[in-house]
Amino acid sequence: MKFTLLSINFFILLFFNACAPKQAMIKVDMLVGDGSYKSAAQFSDSKIDTNNLYAKNNLLWSLQSGGAYFYADENNSSIKYFDDSELIMKYYREQILSKDISQTIISTLLNDTTRPYIGTQYDGVMANTYKALSYMALQDKNAARVEFNRAIDRQRRAKIFFSEMINKERLSIEKKEQESKSEGKNLQVDKSLRDSLISQKYPLLHNYKPYPDFINPMTTYLAGLFAKTDGAKSKADSLLQEAYGMMPENENVKKELEEDIREDTVWLIFENGQAPVLKEWRIDFPIWIFTSRLSYISVALPKLVLRNKAYDYLLITDDTNTTTQTKFLSSMDRVIQTEFEKNYDATLRRAILSTATKAAINYTIQKQANNNSSGIAAFVSIASTIYQIASTQADTRSWTTLPKEFQLARFKRPKNGNIKIRASNNLLIKNIKIPDTQHTLIYVKIARPNAQASVKVIPF
Repeated sequence: MKFTLLSINFFILLFFNACAPKQAMIKVDMLVGDGSYKSAAQFSDSKIDTNNLYAKNNLLWSLQSGGAYFYADENNSSIKYFDDSELIMKYYREQILSKDISQTIISTLLNDTTRPYIGTQYDGVMANTYKALSYMALQDKNAARVEFNRAIDRQRRAKIFFSEMINKERLSIEKKEQESKSEGKNLQVDKSLRDSLISQKYPLLHNYKPYPDFINPMTTYLAGLFAKTDGAKSKADSLLQEAYGMMPENENVKKELEEDIREDTVWLIFENGQAPVLKEWRIDFPIWIFTSRLSYISVALPKLVLRNKAYDYLLITDDTNTTTQTKFLSSMDRVIQTEFEKNYDATLRRAILSTATKAAINYTIQKQANNNSSGIAAFVSIASTIYQIASTQADTRSWTTLPKEFQLARFKRPKNGNIKIRASNNLLIKNIKIPDTQHTLIYVKIARPNAQASVKVIPF
């Protein structure tokens, strides 16, 4: 009896511990959405396990902290947290390549939330991009150059790493599936049926226009622009050509590629809106867990939910009433969707394997309980049911404070340097005095309408 009650308490605790990160993620997302960047950074700080750099959720909170400090214009703090993020990502990636740490066997008995957050490829690319921008703001062009190089190299290597990681994941899942078959269980769902049901229930999974694998066009463009102003013509031409290939509709990118910069120029990047969030949804699959018994298992999966822009565009007006409008540059939504879709098959197979394994365990326990009239058997049966329900959860962790899209404006520096930035609804965002330099980058972040904007003015 005592053991059973402890078991029930353990699985209830498991359920609420899984809910805790979700609530914390919602809070930091709301703080950044309102423009309370310093509060968001401090809140994210409080969630970091300072005793263990590689704690399960430390990467997620380090990324959130780094981004929030970047928006708060505290560049040294931002760099510090992104440095930590890179160390954690490197640690997990080295483990994945050296041995199988997919934790598929462990998550089979629990769920993906028990796995450490190892980050996405776009997490790493954006961390290096923000670090490059922070170093530019600190007037350290050498360090900025290093970070842009790392971001581009990370994009190049991502495809190789992803292939190796997915292969290890596949082998681990197949091993567990084969073990179940040798025990007289079938923990697999027919692939054609599985894919058909997913397409019916989640048609938007594949309904988007992908970017090339693991490439963030905004990062490629900024790295090309930096290389051009840094005098690295060959590198700039290569990067800008790649960026233009992904964004052929943007005249400013085309101009960057084809024209030299002969006058004092200002570029404004607008981080617009909020990146997608992951929400849990459930789907039932028919499965022959035992050869003579058809069951239906309810599988918890993550779904990408797209969010809104803050404004349609920004308007930049100088004292001569010359107005420039920001234009669409690239979609962070599409970057995230591209990687999410590529990961989904492994996520789905893990979830089915986990739920089917727990269903098989629960069936065996229920069968034994029915053959045993003791009170302990009944409580064990209850505990196993609570365990199955409480432990079936989707992993909805993600770096939520990234933008929905990037927009770009490019214009000649006004003689007196004074500009006004207004939203598409004519709301004044900020008055700015542009420094008297040949190149200036203005980096604006607005997550939601009427939120306090983050505005960084970076001469370079």
